Amino acid sequence: MANAIVRGTCFNCGRDKNLRWNHALDRGECRACRASRAPQERCAGCGRQRRVNPRTPDGGAICVTCYARLRTTDDDACDECGTVGALATRAGGKSQAARNLCTRCYRNPRRSCGICGRLKRIALKATATSPDVCPTCYQAPVIDCSICGQQALGRRTTNRGRPRCFACQAAAQIEAALTGPDGMIRSELQPVRDALTATSRPRSLLSNWHDLASLHLLAEIAQGQLGLTHDALDARPQSFSVTYLRAMLIAAGALPPRDENAARLHRYAAHAVAGVDDPELRGVLTRYARWHVLGRVKTDRHGHISAATADRCRGDIQTAKAFLDHLTAHRHDLDDCPQSCLDAWITVDRSRRLRFIRWLKRGGYLPGTRLPDPTPSKDPRHDIDPGEQLDLARRLLHHDDSASIEDRAAACLILLYAQPVARIVTLTTADIRTADGDTYLTLGREPLLLIPPLDALITALPVTKPFGTTSTLADRRWLFTGKNAGTHLQPPSLMARMNRLGITTRASRNTALLHLASTTPPAIFAHLIGVSIGTATRWAGLAGAAWNSYATARR
Repeated sequence: MANAIVRGTCFNCGRDKNLRWNHALDRGECRACRASRAPQERCAGCGRQRRVNPRTPDGGAICVTCYARLRTTDDDACDECGTVGALATRAGGKSQAARNLCTRCYRNPRRSCGICGRLKRIALKATATSPDVCPTCYQAPVIDCSICGQQALGRRTTNRGRPRCFACQAAAQIEAALTGPDGMIRSELQPVRDALTATSRPRSLLSNWHDLASLHLLAEIAQGQLGLTHDALDARPQSFSVTYLRAMLIAAGALPPRDENAARLHRYAAHAVAGVDDPELRGVLTRYARWHVLGRVKTDRHGHISAATADRCRGDIQTAKAFLDHLTAHRHDLDDCPQSCLDAWITVDRSRRLRFIRWLKRGGYLPGTRLPDPTPSKDPRHDIDPGEQLDLARRLLHHDDSASIEDRAAACLILLYAQPVARIVTLTTADIRTADGDTYLTLGREPLLLIPPLDALITALPVTKPFGTTSTLADRRWLFTGKNAGTHLQPPSLMARMNRLGITTRASRNTALLHLASTTPPAIFAHLIGVSIGTATRWAGLAGAAWNSYATARR
């Protein structure tokens, strides 16, 4: 009897496939098993030992490749590219195509997928028993996992011919990567394994497995090729993968926490000092970097050096090294430097360069020079219209579609309370306090009463991020969660997001400070928003507000 195509279990490999059913033998066999049992002969065309497709009139074997080449005529030219060769579809054929197209120019038809319903190009055409399937659903069908038993996206034959979901496949790959030479996973890496296997997007992890440098470094640590220490990671180039892996290991408890900005700053200082050849000048730069820059650096309320402070310190060290290189290039030292050489140096970036020169003068260096006269300070930039700034704040407060919750909350803290981005990103849940139905946020010495609906925006933080292990190892105390595990959002990232909203942070803060100084006594808003009394008094003077009689009026 004629063979028929049915769906069932292949008697040879045991997989659930489309079978060619032989009614005489009463059994079905899949195409792969049938091809493996097909007889092979030497092809009369190419001479290779291959499976027979047709035969020549004298009985010789012809393989599939030679058959396609032999049946190609001069009329088999692609109407798209003009290439003469095997055609994927012919004009007027079974597909009712309008043109002859080769395999490179042919595109599958666009139809609605029978699984997801989207209008896409079809990877598997419909049959009598199955609908059209798009490439996404064809490559990642919904299967009943043979390991966990859940119905999820996966592969049909990845578990020795049985279906396996992406989560179980990713878990197996993670286990293999983190298993050490002794066949066990180190106890320090167990939380890391749990965080990786708990990811909500295992398919993305599998697709990018070979491109993720952080996973390769993690595998080296598991194999003992790289030490599980900060020094071992510091020895590698400080790329994003190293930073991401370090944050993940710290959040999982595999590495002790440390101030990353301080560590980078000390590494930079050591590298800059090592770049000075002269021993005397190297000693001067060492003392300046160690005692004046690093020794006097201020930390935030969490005891860490902010990214902006670390960047300023690196700039001071770089400026000092550049001046010493300038002296060496002009064949001078710190005792015989002429005034002309110093004047040529401080003409550019005057304020930063004078800081190092003043330090040298206090130490008795540069005896034959004098410092230039101080330039009058300029008023801070505040060229934003206060009315426009308040209109922007109202739109961000009341329109849910104006931006994300994080951006709206951060923007309002800048526009209304003049908060710097470096302080905003370090806010924690402990800074929020609720009493008698009111919400308070601690920005300075005294808690600040939040106006509605800003209180709802602040209490909605933090927002969970779908960033792989970050969502699992996130530190819930940060109101603005960062991309790396256990860290807060970085100030440059928040500043870039504010710029996309049309907010220039420096000018917007100055405008908000002018408004506060003109409506509130300096001693009050200084304690509420976290600035010093001297700063608040200077802004009150710029705003032209006189609060000398405020205490008498209140009494």
